[in-house]
Amino acid sequence: METSSDSRNTPTDNVIRLDPPASLGAPEVEAGTPGRGHGLAILGMALCAVIAIAALLTFITIRWPEGAGRYVQTIFIAAGAGFMFSASAAVFFAMRDSYAIGGGERSNDRSDH
Repeated sequence: METSSDSRNTPTDNVIRLDPPASLGAPEVEAGTPGRGHGLAILGMALCAVIAIAALLTFITIRWPEGAGRYVQTIFIAAGAGFMFSASAAVFFAMRDSYAIGGGERSNDRSDH
């Protein structure tokens, strides 16, 4: 049995440091902040959520004659679909607006191949 201090394991013996490489440096272009499209999509989410909550509470609390409750259910479903559309649009706009474009101009011209 070894009793020297060299054979003892310390908690940091099995840790591998993951320091970032020094060659990366700072990015050339900072990513932009989300723009107007993202804000409008979030506004659409908020409006659809309020409409859906109001339609659900209205449907639950008021006794509707015959087929009138179907209109409230349709409004609730449409608000849910609008919320999902607005949420996907918000993600799209946030992704597009925060994408950093480095240095040069982007060109879709592929005639030089």
